[in-house]
Amino acid sequence: MRKIREFLLGPEGQTNYYHVVSRTTGRDILFEDDEKEAFRILMLKQLKFSGLRALAWCFMGNHFHLLLEVPDRELATEGWTDEDYIKRLEVFKSEWSSKLVLDEVEMFRKNGADEKVREIAESVKLRMFDLSMFMKELKLKMTLAYNKKHGRVGTLWEGPFKSVLLQPPSPFSCAKATANKRLRRSGGPDCESGESSAALRMVAAYIDLNPIRAGLAQEPEGYRWCSYAAAVAGVREARQGLCYAVMGRSRVAWKKVAQEYRGLLYAKGEEVRADQSVDGYSKGKGGFSRAEIKDVLESGGRLHVAEALRCRVRYFTDGAVLGSQRYVDDFFESKRDQFGVRRQNGGRKLRGGQWGDLRVLRDLKVDVLRGR
Repeated sequence: MRKIREFLLGPEGQTNYYHVVSRTTGRDILFEDDEKEAFRILMLKQLKFSGLRALAWCFMGNHFHLLLEVPDRELATEGWTDEDYIKRLEVFKSEWSSKLVLDEVEMFRKNGADEKVREIAESVKLRMFDLSMFMKELKLKMTLAYNKKHGRVGTLWEGPFKSVLLQPPSPFSCAKATANKRLRRSGGPDCESGESSAALRMVAAYIDLNPIRAGLAQEPEGYRWCSYAAAVAGVREARQGLCYAVMGRSRVAWKKVAQEYRGLLYAKGEEVRADQSVDGYSKGKGGFSRAEIKDVLESGGRLHVAEALRCRVRYFTDGAVLGSQRYVDDFFESKRDQFGVRRQNGGRKLRGGQWGDLRVLRDLKVDVLRGR
């Protein structure tokens, strides 16, 4: 499994984005509100330590979804000293294991054992800016917390997590930004700015619509444990994450982003009762049934993207790589020796919905859309 995980990692030397999913063992409903809150706190701590950022999230009763930004480790830690790495451990200073390590560091410093301190700093570095290490530690800590509370033993999770590599936003030209008079008046170019990625935008909406598909809420802002509800409530991290997923930059007015994002979450704002239809197809707020999806696809039809997002879209969990034709093709060429000689390119069209220019690496053929 480690080999497969390494195969799906994005290019080195840049920030990469992943949609990750992990389910409880047996897919049993184990998490109530208390467990979801505990998981939220653990996630925020792990993000702060690891250097990753969550652009979107949703915690359900038997699984969770995260849309994660993973900076390149070497670029992100350029110029760091041993002290910088040791300070990161203070995020976990309330944990027994981290407290022991910090005590060891103090002892080594008093004894002049700088090499031992350097070894600890290097071990901390290897835990940071790494998707697999982030997920391993987060899931382990949730397992320990859950088992302690409920007096159980054994694994909490159903095997390794799933991940899909997503196309990042396109970088905005700093030269272009410098030439922009409005930006010059505001203090210079915003070189974080970029063009949004359809893959990030679609997956963020898909994640926030989880409680709708499951029938746990009528509206995503009514489900406390998703990023959209947190953003509506004014949580800064949630707003910045969704701003970046939707617009390709974090420093933008939330009101502007919220209007565009709601277009995906609410099917272009159309209010449709369960007994009404859109384009001849029945569509209640919770999404389509399996039978309705089958009828649409067998008749040669395709769902509007906002409607398809209310289905379970396998491309977003099993498609391996999601983005434009060029992005998926570039990934394919970088791993060319892993594919058969008959395959000429990487990008495959997504079935079932009006997905525009989005392409996927894995050409799924069965149950690409799953209803309620």
